[in-house]
Amino acid sequence: MLKKLIAGELSLADTFWKFGVMGMCVCLFIIRFISGILAGKLHGVSIFTYFSKYFSFFNMNTSIVLLSFIYLICLAAFVWYSMVLLLGIWRSSSKYDKSIWLRHITRVVTVVLLFMCYQIVF
Repeated sequence: MLKKLIAGELSLADTFWKFGVMGMCVCLFIIRFISGILAGKLHGVSIFTYFSKYFSFFNMNTSIVLLSFIYLICLAAFVWYSMVLLLGIWRSSSKYDKSIWLRHITRVVTVVLLFMCYQIVF
């Protein structure tokens, strides 16, 4: 399925709505959920500040370390998925021959959607 998404072999509607809109909503929900749990554990301190000032190997809080690791993996997966999604939608829209307007509107909306998602996450 991922290979077909990257190659743009899926229909434009499936690629945009299922993988684009719904996939990004699921990714954002997971990232926001984990960051909410992590923020509660950090008590208002950023991850960078925690690991640069308060972290100690001898007195380490394993739940914060584990949640930070999961959070960073989710962020990396989000960036990877957004690149795959952009490539898949772009290729799928180039094969869409029913309407040139929908082809370009989909590309513009996808770029705006990804920009908004990156604003929410980062």
